[in-house]
Amino acid sequence: MGTVIIRDLLENCSSLEHLEIADFDKEKAIQLKTQLNDKRLGASFVNIKDPSTMASVLDQATIVINSTPYYNNVDVMKAALEAKCHYIDLGGLFHVSKKQLELDEQFKKAGLMAVIGMGAAPGLTNVMAASAALELERIHAIDIVVGCADFTITDHPFMPPYALETLLDEYCKEPMVYEDYDYVAKAPMSGEIAIEFPQPVGNVLAIYTLHSEVLTLPTSYSLKGLQRATFRLGLPMDFHNKLKFLSELGFSSAEPVNHSGGSFVPRKILAEMIKLIPSPPSEPDDAEVIRVDVTGSLEGKHKFIRHESIIKTDKVRKISCGALDTGVPPSIVADMILNGEIARKGVLAPENCVPQSMFFERLAKRNIVVTKEELIKETVYS
Repeated sequence: MGTVIIRDLLENCSSLEHLEIADFDKEKAIQLKTQLNDKRLGASFVNIKDPSTMASVLDQATIVINSTPYYNNVDVMKAALEAKCHYIDLGGLFHVSKKQLELDEQFKKAGLMAVIGMGAAPGLTNVMAASAALELERIHAIDIVVGCADFTITDHPFMPPYALETLLDEYCKEPMVYEDYDYVAKAPMSGEIAIEFPQPVGNVLAIYTLHSEVLTLPTSYSLKGLQRATFRLGLPMDFHNKLKFLSELGFSSAEPVNHSGGSFVPRKILAEMIKLIPSPPSEPDDAEVIRVDVTGSLEGKHKFIRHESIIKTDKVRKISCGALDTGVPPSIVADMILNGEIARKGVLAPENCVPQSMFFERLAKRNIVVTKEELIKETVYS
């Protein structure tokens, strides 16, 4: 995702003067800089857990885009505050996002903006919901579903499409839903439903997973009477079954397990075992559908609005759909901040600060097209 963000900024951000690739593995940062061969790029070492190195890297920055695992978000935000730079990330899995929102007053006082959860989901999903909300006087429900299909030919038995620890947490932590005007925890991997998506994704089984849209949307649309907000994820069935099996065995646990040979953390062992299996180079071939259904009313009539986007592999640049639709949105929003097109201050969810039409237009230029479908009925939802 970070690589896609960097490439998109270089290709599309006209006001970009310098972009620093900061990573704990400096050699990888240097390799990427060399590969992209752009004079605006720099590469440096950073340790997120060391405030001094964070501050030195961000000292001259206008914006930091954080594409590290979600549990680092608060640390990077605090470093952004110290360095007096704006902040964007890819999401905080509800509970971390809640902690991030607590920094709102500090960002306002510093005259800074933090856009939290600005990837695909959360991010694009929030802006889709906001676009529908503009057309409704009352909102009953916002239901978000992401369905995925993967046709990549590989011999690797278990290759995560994005950060393994995020995936494991989505499957093992209690997902939150908003129902009857309250946040409710559900059982992990519950809420399974079959959904028919457009091809090439097709039929997918989707489950509740922990996501930050469910945290912010109810607050953003409380005055319009939002009663329900849900997020479901439908991964490719083969991968879903493997991930579910590993989670049920306990390999998603972050708690140490003691035995006669010593102590180990199951998810760390799983990650290391995945790395040990050779993975011959293969070109990505996948697709996903991002769908946001909003139901409510306008002028006494029930109204249903569906925003949807079908994202496919970028075959030319060999970028998977998930990396593409997660990496492009924060790049667009960073460009908007640099150009003064977004000027609010504080810690903000995307639905509260990203101009929808402009955002969708710029997505379309990257071949990520958002469609809208509406249905009006005479009956009013009560």
